[in-house]
Amino acid sequence: METKIVHTREDNNSATGEYREAVKRLIETEVGNIIDEEIRKAARELVEEQRKAIREAVEEHKLVIRQVVEEEKKAIWSRLEELRRSIIRLGMG
Repeated sequence: METKIVHTREDNNSATGEYREAVKRLIETEVGNIIDEEIRKAARELVEEQRKAIREAVEEHKLVIRQVVEEEKKAIWSRLEELRRSIIRLGMG
């Protein structure tokens, strides 16, 4: 018993179509992976920029708070000096 396998044009077209489809899926997968990686990189960059901006804002607030504290200390000592003068004047008066 002899078996002959005959390849028709339809078989070749089917195989070619399957190959093209497989290549197309592979390319789409690779392009999708590249896009996903770029999105992750962009997200990391944005998060780092956000952290940098927050650190900068915190430092600015620290400076403002320090200035206010120093001004308040000076005001306290100034009021104390006024109080001393007032007490001295009352004692002399």
